Amino acid sequence: MEKIKICYMISSLGNEGPVNVLYNILKFIDYNSFDVTVLTLTKERDNSRIEDFCRLPISVIQLNKDGNYSLLSLFKLVQKEIYSLKPSIVHSHCTRSLLLMSLVKHIFKSMFTVHIYPGKQQFKMNGFIKGFLLINILNYFTKKCDMAVGCAESVSEQYYKEKGWIFPSVPNGSLMPLWKRSSFEKNKIRKELSLPLEYKYFIFIGRFSVEKNPDILLKVFSKLKDEGVGLIMLGSGPLLSHQVENKPDNIILPGFTTKVYDYLKASDFYISVSDVEGLANTILESMSVGLPMLLSDIPSHHEILNNFSSDEVGFIVDQHSVSNIIPRVRELANMRPSDISNISDRIQKVYAEKYTAETMSKNYQKLYHNIIK
Repeated sequence: MEKIKICYMISSLGNEGPVNVLYNILKFIDYNSFDVTVLTLTKERDNSRIEDFCRLPISVIQLNKDGNYSLLSLFKLVQKEIYSLKPSIVHSHCTRSLLLMSLVKHIFKSMFTVHIYPGKQQFKMNGFIKGFLLINILNYFTKKCDMAVGCAESVSEQYYKEKGWIFPSVPNGSLMPLWKRSSFEKNKIRKELSLPLEYKYFIFIGRFSVEKNPDILLKVFSKLKDEGVGLIMLGSGPLLSHQVENKPDNIILPGFTTKVYDYLKASDFYISVSDVEGLANTILESMSVGLPMLLSDIPSHHEILNNFSSDEVGFIVDQHSVSNIIPRVRELANMRPSDISNISDRIQKVYAEKYTAETMSKNYQKLYHNIIK
C-alpha cells in the first residue's frame, strides 16, 4: 500500500506549544503508512528543537534558514517545494503557514490545527487595530481549509458558538510519563534543586507575557510569604526581569530550564491564571505527576475539570482578583495528604486515558485517513 505523503508547515521549531504538539504527533505516527516532510519558514532561535525532529525518520526542509526572504519570496519557495513534493495533505500549525498554504493552488488536502481560538490573545499582543485585522485574517483562511482541527474540545466549541462552524477536535497530548509518586524521591529532588522541604509549592510554567498574568501571581504569593506557601515560575519572556526585581523569598524563578519534569515532581500544586490558552501542554504535564490545580476562568481549563465529577481536583478562580485567588491557594495548601493522594490518583488516571501524546497522534492519523477518503 502506497504511503500517504504529509507535509507539515510551521514557522520554526522553537521549544513552544505548537512545535511540541507537532513533535508529539510525529513521535508516534505510523511511518509504514505516512511519508513525512516538515517545512520551516523562518530562522531557528536559540531554543530550537530541530535536532529532535531530525532524529525522526522524516525530512526537515528549512526554506528560510537565514531569515532573509520576504513573505512574497517565501510564498514562491513554499509553492515550488509543495509542487515538487506532491503531498496528499498539507498540515499547518501557525498563522504564517496557514496563510502560505492557503495561497498555494490546492493539489492537496489542507488541514490547520487551531492552537488558540483567535480573540483575546491577538488583542493583548497586538493592540486593537492590528489584533482585529489578524483575527479576521485567521478566520478567513481557517474557513478555507479542507479541515480545521481544534487542539481542545473547547476550541471547536467556541467556533461553533461564535461562528456556527463545525469541525473536529483532537486534544493535545503530552510525552511526560506517569510518575509513581514517592515522598522520598520528591524530597531528594527538592534538595538537588535547593527548594526548602517544608514549603507547599505551586508551579507556573509558561511565557512571562501579559496574557499569562505573571504579575497577578507575584501579588498573590507576596501576600502569602509568611504562610509556608511558595511559587515556582518556570519560563522566560518580556516580563521576566520585572518579576526578578520584585520577588519575595518564597517565589523561585529558575527561568528557562530543561528540568521541567523534576520541578513538577518537586511541586505540590499546579497554577495558571492565564487569560487565554488552547490546551496548554504544561497543564497536561502537571497531570502526569498528579498535581491538584488552581486554574483561571477560561474554556480550556473548564474542559480539563469537566473530566471529573466535581471540583474535587482543583478550583477555577477569577484570574484578575488577588482576593479571590488567595483563599483557594490556602484551601489547597491546607488539604490533608491522604486527600491529595486520592486526588492525584484520579488526575493521573484521566491523563493516561485521554491526554498522552500517543493518543493524540492516533487521533490525528484517523483524521488523515478520513480527509483522504
